[in-house]
Amino acid sequence: VPKAGKVGTFPSIDAAKPVQSCGTVITLEDSVLFDFGSSGLRSEASTTLSNLATVLKDSKAPKVQVQGHTDSISDDASNQTLSEQRAKAVTDALTSNGVTATIESVGETKPVAPNENSDGSDNPAGRRLNRRVEIFVPTF
Repeated sequence: VPKAGKVGTFPSIDAAKPVQSCGTVITLEDSVLFDFGSSGLRSEASTTLSNLATVLKDSKAPKVQVQGHTDSISDDASNQTLSEQRAKAVTDALTSNGVTATIESVGETKPVAPNENSDGSDNPAGRRLNRRVEIFVPTF
């Protein structure tokens, strides 16, 4: 085997210093919480949201942001309304489970995966990932 040439120089280990976190994001898949196209919480969601409430209370987080997201099916206005309604449903459930943090509830359009494939065809797996609720707990 021929000897490998020089690979170059690497930065000192000091360049890899940890970055201070601005917070934590907890992602809940849409299918855990809602039926397709609905903002009504599924009965199975109560355990997930109760556990989440316990985590938030134990962390003593003073502020939380609940962000609802949808896929690209339907028009932008309908998706915005649905994402806001889903965020509000989760916010209400957390509050009813004893979370006393200030909770901001917002609808967002921030896909984490493409809703369509590069050829323009539907991407069901991508749409599924985009239907979610994220809970952002900022670091103070």
